[in-house]
Amino acid sequence: MKMHQLRYLAAVAQNGLNITAAAQKLHTSQPGVSKQIKLLEDELGFQIFVREGRNLTRITPAGQQVIERALKILQEAQSIRHLSTELRDEGKGTPSIGTTHTRARYLLADGIREF
Repeated sequence: MKMHQLRYLAAVAQNGLNITAAAQKLHTSQPGVSKQIKLLEDELGFQIFVREGRNLTRITPAGQQVIERALKILQEAQSIRHLSTELRDEGKGTPSIGTTHTRARYLLADGIREF
């Protein structure tokens, strides 16, 4: 099971079971999304979607559970990305100092040098 398969699965569910719309939203091809969904189903050993011909008609009960967990996993992955950005950028930034002209001229320069 791969993260991109979970992203594809979530996108299909969020786009009304429309694989083409999901593929467009993901900036990938419809056959690629279909293949990854099928590979995921094969790995899990059950169908996530009910199919009629080439169309997905509904989500199976087992599929609903998988989708709910996939959404949580994707949300947690996004939280980890945000956390890593915050931790990586910790201590960075532009300090702002508010002072009067007199204090800036006579005291601030020495304080900045010591810093």
